[in-house]
Amino acid sequence: MVLVAALLGAVPATARTSSDGAAVAQDAYTVTPAVSPVVQSGPRNIVKRVQDTYVSSTDARDHSAGSVLHIGSPDNGTTRYRSYVQFDVARLKGVAIKSAALRLYNSYTGSCDGWWMYADPVAAAWNEKTVTWATRPAVTAGYQASANFGVGSAGCADEARPFDPATSNGIHRLDVTAMVRAWTSSTGALPNYGIQLSAGELDSKAYKDFCSMNPSASVYACDAAYNAPTLEIEFDDTSSVVSAGNSKPVANGGYPADVPAIEFFRSGKVADGPYQRWLPDAYHSVADPAGKLFPTRAWGGGTDHRLRPAGAYAEGDPAKKVMVVTDGNSGFVGVIPYPSLSGYKWAYNVGDAGVSNVHGAELLPDGNVAVASSKTGTVAVYARATGDPTSPTPGPAKPLSSKPLEAAHQVLYDPSTSSLWAIGGHALVRYTYDPATGTLDDGEPFALPQQISSGGLAAAWGHDLEPVYGDPDRLWVAANAGIVQFSKSGSAGCYKGSLRWPLPQQVSGGGMENHWCTDYLAEKELNVQPLVKSIGNDPVSGERLTTCADGCEGSNTNPSYTTSWLRFVTTGGHTDLTRWWNQSQHYRARWMVPSYQ
Repeated sequence: MVLVAALLGAVPATARTSSDGAAVAQDAYTVTPAVSPVVQSGPRNIVKRVQDTYVSSTDARDHSAGSVLHIGSPDNGTTRYRSYVQFDVARLKGVAIKSAALRLYNSYTGSCDGWWMYADPVAAAWNEKTVTWATRPAVTAGYQASANFGVGSAGCADEARPFDPATSNGIHRLDVTAMVRAWTSSTGALPNYGIQLSAGELDSKAYKDFCSMNPSASVYACDAAYNAPTLEIEFDDTSSVVSAGNSKPVANGGYPADVPAIEFFRSGKVADGPYQRWLPDAYHSVADPAGKLFPTRAWGGGTDHRLRPAGAYAEGDPAKKVMVVTDGNSGFVGVIPYPSLSGYKWAYNVGDAGVSNVHGAELLPDGNVAVASSKTGTVAVYARATGDPTSPTPGPAKPLSSKPLEAAHQVLYDPSTSSLWAIGGHALVRYTYDPATGTLDDGEPFALPQQISSGGLAAAWGHDLEPVYGDPDRLWVAANAGIVQFSKSGSAGCYKGSLRWPLPQQVSGGGMENHWCTDYLAEKELNVQPLVKSIGNDPVSGERLTTCADGCEGSNTNPSYTTSWLRFVTTGGHTDLTRWWNQSQHYRARWMVPSYQ
């Protein structure tokens, strides 16, 4: 089972149509598609951990509160152990399951040579507090999963890796796809009574210990919630992942109660609510013992986040991905492993809302991180060493490079030209990035078309900057004024008029009509609102996703700059305003696409 969501094949670009209906030529181009949903069982996720325990042939005690599970025999058959785990997958009933794995952390083994273990579906109900060896349930044949491994003893010690637990050698997976498909089938092919874990019980070589669902600070490695028994399920692979930061402390029961979080949705099922949440806390292995990541203000739910190739943090695996996160309230900026969403590769605090008000960040291929901060009006590059949690000698707190940009709101790396694009209140700027020194040049500015206000012409106030997936020459630009595309080459007249912004008189002279483009599909339906905070397109379906703020939907009573609605516009012009939860407070929403362009 591969943890990282499998990527679909390359998607060819489609021809553009201008706002007047004329066909517009477009170079053939392919792009890495968005990823499909991968959910981990856990609190507030749609797949939940329910119960776990082990039973012993030599006692009938309640072992449900223990932090370790046992299987096999530690004494060549005198004492025998089996363990039981159960997960609630009811909310995936009838959903197409692409793959499923049972993830376990092996904390001790009877032999470093590795011996087989087995996972079978339980055939009857059991209770973690009362089940014993004598009353242990039977199993259902035909769905067994098995694996051969062993770490955790002398000569094969496990390495917990607390800042990135997913990469520990103690992590092992059993392919339980057939089992989970049977549990979730619309016909109810197999009742879900959980899983029995077992191993050979006549020889201590097969003996194994695993971390349980009860993390304990007193047990090595089993203090991390990530190391608890977990189902990892890739499902509904025809649906791209949509994510949005929610600054509202939504009460949803259990952990983390009433705390803002980044939420992940299936694109076609947003109204059903998020399938998973993330925030930078101890549960997600974001350790902050010295209080350096949140020195003054608490996590506010996330101002922005993007999916990126892991690049310098890939550790030899080019398929690895990370989520780059910013939070304006607290000042937190992080590079988070994805889809494990546990630990961090890089994290730093650039100053809270009163100091920096960070709005966007970008991972550069060398591991440095670029940051756009509206309060300071700067675009800055921070060294990889600055936020490295494993470094005994962290890098300088000051950025390697800092350039002024009024109301800086977003940054975007362009690998085709080794450039960093940034957007502010009045301009879009292209900086040349020097990876040898981590510095930016003074930049080439492109003035944003002004908007018409009651007092005459006014600044557009740019808010978001994203690739147009499918067209390497284009960037999406979102602003207070509306939505427009930007042509990097500026080689052809792409301005075809607009009913909103920019109007013809705002795009005239100096070749502006070659850069500010309105010839994209469904421009009339998409560019209809002010105060646009985010914009992007899904390379799989072609849908566009936007958010706006301050009541621009006509029914929003949220605080300034947030919205409870995620607005979808298809290439055919259909719009769908989806509010998954009453008064959710979203700023930006994203298609999770692991590509810079």
